[in-house]
Amino acid sequence: MVADSTSPYFGARFSLYPMTDRFVPVVLHAIEGLQESGLEVETDDVSTFLGGHPDAVFGALERAFSRAASGGTHVVMTVLFSRGCPGETVCDPALGAVPAGPAPGRRPARPGGEPAPRVACQWSLYPLGIPGYMDVIYREIKRTKESDVFTRGQHFVSRLDGDLDAVLRSIRRSFEAAADAAGHIVAHVTLSANSPSAAGRSSAGGQRPEAGEGVG
Repeated sequence: MVADSTSPYFGARFSLYPMTDRFVPVVLHAIEGLQESGLEVETDDVSTFLGGHPDAVFGALERAFSRAASGGTHVVMTVLFSRGCPGETVCDPALGAVPAGPAPGRRPARPGGEPAPRVACQWSLYPLGIPGYMDVIYREIKRTKESDVFTRGQHFVSRLDGDLDAVLRSIRRSFEAAADAAGHIVAHVTLSANSPSAAGRSSAGGQRPEAGEGVG
């Protein structure tokens, strides 16, 4: 998907949960610089909203989570993605689009060449406003299964494991493919890094589900 001045509105709302009593400096370090990113940014005591070109939004999310996870703290991020109408007071459903801005210049997602953190992820996809939404979900389940990061289907979600950049790339690929079929797409993503329970996960985590299980 290439966003320009006529692209459907795209944004993400995220919350960050560092599992440490030092959560304040971890969160502040993670979101540092967002106001200068060129994105629409709104932060309150619950979450932070990012609106703009998908390249910039995904890049900002990757930087924020990488920074939060860089010290080895167990950290969780929840992200709600949305593209298109309705749902935005500035989005005219008759037009189906609002200015999203030009594609940003390429910036490294992780300043200083830091390696991508390993993450566990659960995500769900919701194509809205179309009769055949389940066909889109099944198609994107199949697409996700073909990625190197797919682990298994679980109740209401697909489980992905791998480097943060690869996991986000897989999610974005399916999200944007679904956007070709529906005017309004929503996805919910939960990311976890440095979990103390990760080493004890069952080896069953690598099992492949049946075709109907996964995203959705």
